[in-house]
Amino acid sequence: MKFPEMTRGGIRIGRVLGIPIYLHSSWFIVFALITFSLVRQFNVQHPQWSETQHWAIGGLTSLLFFGSVLFHELSHSMVALRFRIPVTSITLFVFGGVARIGRDAKTAAQEFLIAMAGPASSFALAGGFYLLSRAFPESTMTGALAAWLMTINFWLATFNLIPGFPLDGGRILRAIAWRVSGNYLRATKIASRTG
Repeated sequence: MKFPEMTRGGIRIGRVLGIPIYLHSSWFIVFALITFSLVRQFNVQHPQWSETQHWAIGGLTSLLFFGSVLFHELSHSMVALRFRIPVTSITLFVFGGVARIGRDAKTAAQEFLIAMAGPASSFALAGGFYLLSRAFPESTMTGALAAWLMTINFWLATFNLIPGFPLDGGRILRAIAWRVSGNYLRATKIASRTG
């Protein structure tokens, strides 16, 4: 039996697009808290479900939420790789996820596209889950799961657009300031003041 690789305070669970994916130890705490919270919420909203169904849909919804966070980080990474910028790892942890991008973008346009990819992917997921929630009544497990994931992905994207570091919105603001001023360091200072 081969055990997952432990590194940087986390467990390596695999690779996607050649990028190592890690779960930080704090992820397990947050996963348990979100699952427990969802079980309680679904228990109130859907008393007709069995206790097993509450736990199953709570756990699955929690896993899909972290899958959504991973997709958000992979979107940043895919655009970075498109510009030949290395991505050394992605780690899921207590505050969400982080893609370790090997170097800064060479242009303001690259910076903008890399930063914007995450929120755009979360909005796309919110739209997909919205369509799924319209196809299934919220009284069903699929409908309840889809409605929750639609909402959380919408807010994940919206929160990340706040124009302050280290959020994506701060990097988008830096890209715009960089494009306008032509100076990366000045743009970084401008964006840092909002964080």
